Amino acid sequence: MKLKKANAFFGLLTILLLLVHAGYEMVAYVKFLYNPFVTKLLSYLVLVALLIHIVLGMSIMMFANEGTDLSKYPKDNQGTIIQRASAIAMMVLVFGHINSFAILNSHFGGVFSLIVAVLIQVLFFGAVFAHVGTSFSRTFVTLGLLSSMEKKKVIDRIVWTLCAIAFVAIVIILTKTYIMLWSMPH
Repeated sequence: MKLKKANAFFGLLTILLLLVHAGYEMVAYVKFLYNPFVTKLLSYLVLVALLIHIVLGMSIMMFANEGTDLSKYPKDNQGTIIQRASAIAMMVLVFGHINSFAILNSHFGGVFSLIVAVLIQVLFFGAVFAHVGTSFSRTFVTLGLLSSMEKKKVIDRIVWTLCAIAFVAIVIILTKTYIMLWSMPH
């Protein structure tokens, strides 16, 4: 149980750091400012917390015998399926996310570089918000801070709504900024 609580803690820490990082980047995109020190510092902090969260989560599934047979009750395990699929998607897409600006600036294949960079970001943020939406209230249950399933359902609705709003905002701001950056003379 200590491993699960540590994983929940690092999951919450990752969400908090992600909010700071994404919030800063959205403001930087809107104001068209770039501070490489702040961007890199925030992204490395998120990455370290995320890597610890990933290692703990995989350890729980592989070594603590906590991997659930999701095929037995797919409807009951829908949240767990989304949680795990989004985690895998994030792991696959994080390197594209990190390198999306380089992909954008490569102008490889003309407009293709713009499309690929935006698509990677949309898929990455979709995976992030799907994971946060399914995981947020579960972390409080794991930490013993939430026991009411009615309160959990309310928290889930609020978090999913906030994730949907943030996803739309990020996609709009990111797409507009990437189009502007891609269109600039190079």
